[in-house]
Amino acid sequence: MEKEIIDLRELMKMIKEKKGMDATLAMEFDCKIEVDSIEPLIKVINYAINYINQLSEQQMQISLYAGNKVHTLVFTTFTDQSEFPPLSENASQALEPYQASISFDSEAGKFAQIKLAFPRAGAQADTEENA
Repeated sequence: MEKEIIDLRELMKMIKEKKGMDATLAMEFDCKIEVDSIEPLIKVINYAINYINQLSEQQMQISLYAGNKVHTLVFTTFTDQSEFPPLSENASQALEPYQASISFDSEAGKFAQIKLAFPRAGAQADTEENA
């Protein structure tokens, strides 16, 4: 199966539109990743959106940062909650084919965020060649 290049910025714009989300987008350009299949990625993104949405009635901020080796997709909300449910292990497992990671950060009574970190398209090849 041939790998496909996915532009995370375009993917997030499409998801926001399809879900009719009330979210602020702050996304950098040129955030592309290589994937064999996009379905597990969309499931993890939907999981992150649903997780953050349950923590607050306020508008979500979705940020996308382009890095030299890693792109970071961040879902943030302001919340007055101080206890948060653990992240699903299924989300971490679903990200394995992308060599990506998921993490949660918060400050009780202030904010909560989920970060997804992906190797940049071509970054894996660069790493393997230099190993």
